[in-house]
Formats: sequence, C-alpha cells, structure tokens
Amino acid sequence: MHVLISVAGRDRPGIVRDVAASLLPLGASIEDSAMTALRGHFTIMMLVRLPQGVSFADLGAALAELERASGLWVRAHPVSEEDAARTPPTPNLRVYVAGADRPGIVHAIAEAIAEAHGNIVDVATRAEGSRYRMVLEVDAPDAAKLRHALAEAARRVGVEVELGPIADDAEPM
Repeated sequence: MHVLISVAGRDRPGIVRDVAASLLPLGASIEDSAMTALRGHFTIMMLVRLPQGVSFADLGAALAELERASGLWVRAHPVSEEDAARTPPTPNLRVYVAGADRPGIVHAIAEAIAEAHGNIVDVATRAEGSRYRMVLEVDAPDAAKLRHALAEAARRVGVEVELGPIADDAEPM
C-alpha cells in the first residue's frame, strides 16, 4: 500500500528525524519526498510504501502519536497502486520570474504554462521586500509556444521572465 503523507509545522531541528522515526517501526519506506522551510515553518510531502501486513490504521496510529508528541500537523491519504506506479514527469525547461511583488504573478505564469500544455513539476517563490522571484521546472512539449505565452503573461503582470533548458548536470534527483 502507498500513502501520501503531508506534514507541516513550526520549523525546528529534528523534524525530518522525528517523521522518519515514526515510520521506522512500521517498516515503511519513503519513496519520494519534497521538504522545505518557509519563513519559520517546515513542510514535507512524501509518498510512503507500507510493507505487507501494515494497515492504513497502523500508519494512522503512528502519525497520530507523531502529531501529539511533536505538535506537527500530519495528514495521510491512500494512493492507488496505479498512481504509485506512474513515472513522474521529467521537466525539460526552467522558468525564472522576477519583478515587483504584486498579486496575480503566480496565476499569470501558471496560466501561460497551462495554455502552452506545459506541466509544472516544481515551483519555488520568494517575496523579499518589494521584489518577487519565482523558479519553475516545467515539462513542456513546445518551448517556442511556452516562450510566447510567458512573454505575454510577463507583459500583463510587469515581470521579467527567462526560459532555459534544465542542464543534465543540474537535474534534480
């Protein structure tokens, strides 16, 4: 059985250790994960495989204890074996966005990517004072179409956008 687990809470040393320790007695394997700290808060999303004989209820009890002992917010959702077996999309382009911070930037850029039939695989944003930055990794079939859509979106929301390939040596895991 595969389960998607989300964890969030105030950042502190030891969160990854605590989450991994709660899964260890179950024999659960963390197959995929993304973790990040955001302004004093930490979040994890992970796909976990439970071994034969370990139920979703067993996992729920372990996660409830983690939540109680750590003060973290923890949620778990079963994932179909069909979904768990899917090959994740491989991004081929990286989009860099920079400009003055204002509402609507994420929406405009995401809309442009969707219009170009691109799939956002990873995104990171950061507001620093009045400046805004965003980096996206995208799986897009047509770079020229994406470049055009992004240029229009950038013009509408007043940001600069750069589009480039993801170098083989800089690939995420």
